[in-house]
Amino acid sequence: MGFRNHSIIKWLVFALLIGMAASCSTKKNTWTRRTYHNLTSRYNVYWNGNESLKTGVNDLRKTAVDDYSKVLRLFNYGTKADASKLNAPMERAIEKGAIGIQKHSMVFAGKEQVRWIDDAYLLMGKAHFYKQDYISARRTLEFVANQFSSNEIAGTAQMWLAVTYQQMEQFEKAAPLFEALEARLRSGMVPAEVSKNLGFLIADFYLVRKNYDKAALYLKESLPLTRNKFLKTRSLFILGQIYQLKGENNTAISYYREVVRKNPSFEMDFEARINMARVYETSQGDSKAIVKLLQKMLRDEKNEDYFDKIYFALAEIALRENNEALAMEYLAKSVSTSTKNKTQQSTSALRLAAMHFERNAYVPAQAYYDTAVGALPRDYPGYDSIRLRASILSELVENLTTIQLQDSLLTLANMDSASRISVIDGIIKALEEEDRKREAEEREMERNVMMSNQFVDRTANLNQSADWYFYNPNTLSFGYTEFLRKWGRRKLEDNWRISDKQSISFESIESVALEGAAPGGGTDDSTANFTDRDRGYYLKDIPLTDEAKIAALKQIEDAYSGLGYTYKESLNDFPRAIEAYESLNERFPESEYRLESWYAQYKMHEAIGNQSEADRFRQLILSEYPNTDYARVIEDPDYFIKKAELSGESSAFYEQTFEAYKNEEFFRVLMNANRAQTLYPDDVELLPRFDFLRGVAKGRLETIDSMAVALEQLVKTYPSHPVAPAAAAILRTMNKEYDLKIEIPEIEGDTLNKAEEETTPYIYAENSIHMVMIVTSSEKVRTDPLKVRLSDFNNRDFKSAQLMIKSLVLDEQRMLVTVGNFESASAALSYREALMASDYVFGGINPADYSSAPISLTNYPTFYRLKDEDEYTRFWKKMYVK
Repeated sequence: MGFRNHSIIKWLVFALLIGMAASCSTKKNTWTRRTYHNLTSRYNVYWNGNESLKTGVNDLRKTAVDDYSKVLRLFNYGTKADASKLNAPMERAIEKGAIGIQKHSMVFAGKEQVRWIDDAYLLMGKAHFYKQDYISARRTLEFVANQFSSNEIAGTAQMWLAVTYQQMEQFEKAAPLFEALEARLRSGMVPAEVSKNLGFLIADFYLVRKNYDKAALYLKESLPLTRNKFLKTRSLFILGQIYQLKGENNTAISYYREVVRKNPSFEMDFEARINMARVYETSQGDSKAIVKLLQKMLRDEKNEDYFDKIYFALAEIALRENNEALAMEYLAKSVSTSTKNKTQQSTSALRLAAMHFERNAYVPAQAYYDTAVGALPRDYPGYDSIRLRASILSELVENLTTIQLQDSLLTLANMDSASRISVIDGIIKALEEEDRKREAEEREMERNVMMSNQFVDRTANLNQSADWYFYNPNTLSFGYTEFLRKWGRRKLEDNWRISDKQSISFESIESVALEGAAPGGGTDDSTANFTDRDRGYYLKDIPLTDEAKIAALKQIEDAYSGLGYTYKESLNDFPRAIEAYESLNERFPESEYRLESWYAQYKMHEAIGNQSEADRFRQLILSEYPNTDYARVIEDPDYFIKKAELSGESSAFYEQTFEAYKNEEFFRVLMNANRAQTLYPDDVELLPRFDFLRGVAKGRLETIDSMAVALEQLVKTYPSHPVAPAAAAILRTMNKEYDLKIEIPEIEGDTLNKAEEETTPYIYAENSIHMVMIVTSSEKVRTDPLKVRLSDFNNRDFKSAQLMIKSLVLDEQRMLVTVGNFESASAALSYREALMASDYVFGGINPADYSSAPISLTNYPTFYRLKDEDEYTRFWKKMYVK
């Protein structure tokens, strides 16, 4: 009996298998075949692809970084680099969707019989979206919306299509789609996915557009409709940010409290608590409880990376309570304890710099402005004015430092040898003692991360009144030693590099741009190995000869003149400008700057109502320099206007200005160029020429940064003027020398720039077929294993692209591997970025032994013929990297 039952079961299983095999075909529209393909496409294909998609989305949520200094996006889709890390799971989702469509689609009488096929298409569209391949996402989602318009899924596709347009910044296309979906939602004619997410997505749309009132409205409407903890918590936090921005602090605090009660991520919990402290109102009572809470957060080692934000919050509380001294102390600690958050460091440094500046404490203001500029992006609001102020203060501090340094060196020079060595040894001993103290502090910090208890505010070193240069650590190591000790290593760009190098590099820049000379210059290596812990470091600059002493005094004289000019013209600080000019006149009564300093003092005393002093300087100028322009303009304020009118032609004034430029009379150049604005406001031919001379004069009298700002404005205002190519040439040289990254517009007649473009044999074509080529060292890189790893990488992260890998010999020392084809330059560039971000392909290979670059099929034969990597690298980095 048992044997008989077993035989029956065996035959039933065999019959079932035969039936299933027969039902695999998609050629006939039968119930068994529809059932089989529905079942298989759902559980064997779509389910796996959807799980892979969810894995990628969860990974994105972990890696995407939120910028809490701004109102958050409700949905953070990450950067292009974040998206490239999702290639593997998203490619798997795309692959599964494609398999489902290819193997299980059954279309009869124009209608799809397998209900999971439209879901497979939608799955592919979503995967393309998260890869930030928005073109492919748009095409796929549009297909779903049109092809399956009678199905509910069309609404879901339209919702994702609207978000895709939003990410492509095509808001005019996204808005009507959201509006149509919202109308259908109110009538209850949308699928569940749309019903759950539409309100949140529309809120995110308005967050992108910075329409925070509309965003808040949709967030509040959507919150009661979701059980998603992540969306709830994030929405509450964003509402807190919006009401904080609107100044409705009580409402903001209520939302932040809700966030804390939701037990969010550590970072969001911290930000909510910090923001509650920031919106504290003095009218609400004593701040001690909030301060106590923040101080408690400082004692928690988990908050080490957030100390800068805590100190900033404490500073804001102190400012609201009008305790500016305490606020400045907290801001200094915020800057010093900042480890990762450059945005917060810049914010704190800017606030503190402004407070020092308002108090005319220019030396510490310069240090904090310089710190902020080093970390600010160039698109930061007011970046140019911040950079200009930092450069002005850098010049000021440079002059102060020069006076202090040269006076100290002259004092040492006038000592006998034994006394001189004794003083230097004392300086070195003090520095070494400071090193030991700092090392002890660092060891203590390693044992105890409560940095707030160990912080030493070194800002006191920036004391402007210190007379002895070598006992002032700030001026001793201006631009290097104190900077490294106080702020750590920073990017060498913009003001910091320029303030450190401008005195030795200006002439080479000017000669390259205006005379065509090659930049050059060397350094004396005989003292290159000295540090500030060696006697030779100090002895090498001491002026022991009469000629050296005269040169040192000349530096002091120039610095006093520059100091007075900066205080007067750039900072409008007349008392300090007068003090600087008085010191100049007292120490150097026969100075070449005497006339200019007298005129400046005459104008300042007149402006501040000190008429007796103004009259004194007026008489000095008229009696000592009666035939000068300064004397004539004192007697007749309209002197220059009348002189220009009498000359009969405006070009005469320009010729005088140009002659003054050739004679290096840069104060006169600046004065004339400024006067030209009044004399010839409508002369579009001459004004750019005066602006050019003004820019170069500013570079001589102020900083190279000042010249850069002036010339940048010139080329943008007058791009077609004949003087624009010369200005562009100077700016281009500055970009190369100092990495300023100034955007130079296309200038008609700019032959240098056109020559660079015309000499390249390559052509950039964004929409042409591209490859990514890898050039390797034949001796050090094995080609076959590399191709295997490339194949693995492509199968995992770019399987749907169906890429081909080829290799050939470039020359005796190099091999060439290509991966293609890509439909555009941007697609090839995206692949290269993902490839370089992967440790798998090039792991263990020295970066010096390979290079990679996108290349079009048009340029590929040219490269193979020329075999010049350097030339092609210059081309693609210029044309492809925007």
